[in-house]
Formats: sequence, structure tokens, C-alpha cells
Amino acid sequence: MSFHAKYTSALNYRTLISLFISLVATWISYKYTLKFDLDLTLISVAVVFPLVFTLGSAFQRRDKALEHLSRAKAALATIYYSITTAKEMDEKTKEEIYEKIKDVKISLIDFLSSKSNDRNDLNNSIDQIKKIVETHRKSFGRSLSVRVYRYMRDVLMGIENTIAIKLHRTPQSIRAYCELFIYVFPFYYAPTLMYHIETGNDEIFNSSGEIFSTVITGEHHPFVVYGLNMIISFILISLYNVQEQIENPFDNEGLDDVILDMYKLDY
Repeated sequence: MSFHAKYTSALNYRTLISLFISLVATWISYKYTLKFDLDLTLISVAVVFPLVFTLGSAFQRRDKALEHLSRAKAALATIYYSITTAKEMDEKTKEEIYEKIKDVKISLIDFLSSKSNDRNDLNNSIDQIKKIVETHRKSFGRSLSVRVYRYMRDVLMGIENTIAIKLHRTPQSIRAYCELFIYVFPFYYAPTLMYHIETGNDEIFNSSGEIFSTVITGEHHPFVVYGLNMIISFILISLYNVQEQIENPFDNEGLDDVILDMYKLDY
């Protein structure tokens, strides 16, 4: 990961839209002399709270995905190690089973990394392990067969939970309203910022518990308001973009996505 990508990965078309809106909102405030002493607690309720909630939920889903993928891979490896203990089974058959186990991992990773929700290949690869156990039941023995099926339960649980994370996202309505309020916020913030600066009130965020201090009172350069409005909008939309990237931890579009290729590697 390059230094450049580390700090530009969260920038996209929404960033340009948000900065443009903040410029327009500040220009309108100056043109029509809009100065209001508004309560900025609304920003905490309408923007900050849903943004923090969805961002936290997205990272929790990512952590769960890592847990379920690791469980599925470990269970598949345990199945292979259990099969190697079958004394009555020839090495060729064991190698065949090993390839089928690798197919399950590859099919799962291909499914997660693709935009399609077609899981037929994954289902077929899982079914091959079941067919092998039935075909070589005598070589397996009752005890080993039971163990393989028990480990397959862990495999299936890990796979199904991982698929559910890919298909089901954090509440879309909350994310939609959050994005809308981020775009509306500059029209609310610019008049309030102008009022507090020109009246010499240096506690911009006092009602929400956070203090944004400024030493500028009375006369000020308009670029101060333009700059502060753009900075706040940039911060909010960047956090939203990070949440949007981590929403699907398997699409490899964000710096914090799951590295699926690591799960192809064998122990």
C-alpha cells in the first residue's frame, strides 16, 4: 500500500459533490447575509450518530467475516488431517479428497469476490466431499465418517454466515438519510458559523459537547468561513466513504477489506 493510496482511497465523486455544495451554501449565506444562531445539536442527531452507528456496524461485520472464514478454513483443514489417519485408504484417494477440499475454499473465495450471487459452483464443491465420504465409507469407517460430518457442520456454518454478511448490509435507509444530511449540512452550518464568528462567540460546538474554538472576532476574511465549511463537509463525507467501502468487506475496494487470497493458502 503506497502513501498516496493510504490518504486518497476515501476520495470519490461524493467528495467533490460535498465540497461543491459547501461552496455554494457559503456563497448563498454571504450573498443574502444569512446569519442564524442555530442549535448545532441537530448535527449530532442527524449526521454524527447515524454515521458512527453505520461505521461501527460495518467494521463489526468485517470482524465477523474474518471469524467465519477462519472457522471454515480450519474445519476444512481438520477434515483433511482426519482423513490422513485412515489406514485402509490409499494415498491416491487421499490426494483426491485433498483436491476436493481445496475446491471448496476456492469456490467460496470466488463467490465472495464476485458481484454475482450465484452459488451453484460452491454448492457443487461442497457436495463432492459428501459423495466421497459415501463412496469410500468402508475405508473411512464409522468413527471417521462421523467426525468428517461433524467438521463439515463447522464448514457449512462458516460458509453460510460469510455469505449472509455479503448479501445483507447495514440498514440502507439510515445510510441514505445520513448521506442526504451530509449534503444539507453546509446550508445549516454556514449561517451559524458566520453568526458566531462575527459576534465573537468562540464556542461553536458548545451545545453538542464539543468546542470548536476560534480567535477571530468582528471583521474576518470570507475565506475563513469557506474553508471551515469545506473542511467539516470533507471530514463527514470521507467518513461516509470509508463506511461505504467497508460495507462489503469482500469486494477489494477499500484498504480494510478482507484479503481473500490469504484463505487460499494451505497450512
